[in-house]
Amino acid sequence: GKLSENLRVQQFDRDIITTQNKLIKVLEAFNKHEIDLLVGTQMLSKGHDYHDITLAVVMGIDNLLSQSDYRAREKALSLLVQIAGRSGRKQNATVIVQSFNESFFRSYLDDYEKFLIDELRIRDGRYPPSKKLSRLLYAHKNGIKAKSEMERALQQIEQMANVQIVGYGASPIEKIADKYRFQILLRSDKSTDLIRAIKHVKSPLCEIDMDPIEFT
Repeated sequence: GKLSENLRVQQFDRDIITTQNKLIKVLEAFNKHEIDLLVGTQMLSKGHDYHDITLAVVMGIDNLLSQSDYRAREKALSLLVQIAGRSGRKQNATVIVQSFNESFFRSYLDDYEKFLIDELRIRDGRYPPSKKLSRLLYAHKNGIKAKSEMERALQQIEQMANVQIVGYGASPIEKIADKYRFQILLRSDKSTDLIRAIKHVKSPLCEIDMDPIEFT
């Protein structure tokens, strides 16, 4: 059906919700039914207390699922489970999801434990918890210099035992704050082997992230 033209709509993202006080005020207004519709980013799913939700619409979740991150499936499914749980607190609440990956979400939405079992099997021997990871991020205003430092490190690491290069190249977000960014992702059975390799390729341009949770 057509949405009412009289809906009171509030934007809910970091551009608008810039302080904790603003967050509290918007949530209070929504829970008092002074706001009918919240439209925003993933901020909407982050542990806030919503009352009387009758409809939740999730758009663009495939963007999360397709990220170059070994936890992409976990992130996407966890987000959807969280949103569905919050919406489902009110009887007859509806959740609408926009996705080209319906079969994936339907397989696990009602059985998260099954997902965990399958995901552990997929990650075994490749990613945490069975492997250790490290990201080496090279950044400089001169892109050629940053790339050169990355390539120098690659040549050295390739000669080292017990450390595998998972991938390398320009970062997904290639330029931030006027600096070009290149990265190497390393994998090993032991953190000590990763640390040993990193010490050999030490560089003032390199930022080290052990057990990274961010890959962009």
